[in-house]
Amino acid sequence: EELDADDRTGLDPELWLEGPDKVREPDTVVRLLLVETLLLLCASGRKSREVIRARRAYVVLRTMDQSEQDEDVSARVNDCVQYLRRDEEGTEE
Repeated sequence: EELDADDRTGLDPELWLEGPDKVREPDTVVRLLLVETLLLLCASGRKSREVIRARRAYVVLRTMDQSEQDEDVSARVNDCVQYLRRDEEGTEE
């Protein structure tokens, strides 16, 4: 997938440069475990979510979800996105 300039801003070029060695993880279980790891980090506290947001993980998750075929993986991606998109202004940890 081609990312626009706004999405590429702040991302490691390794994540958006295309080449013959760029392939998605073929194993559904591995993809699920990776997304669940992010979900655990999101659930662990506000500071973790701030770090994940600063690394622009939302862009990667959004792009991943656009091509994800497995419903379990897609559901976990959506859970992560909900954590990352929520407004935390004025809230406690």
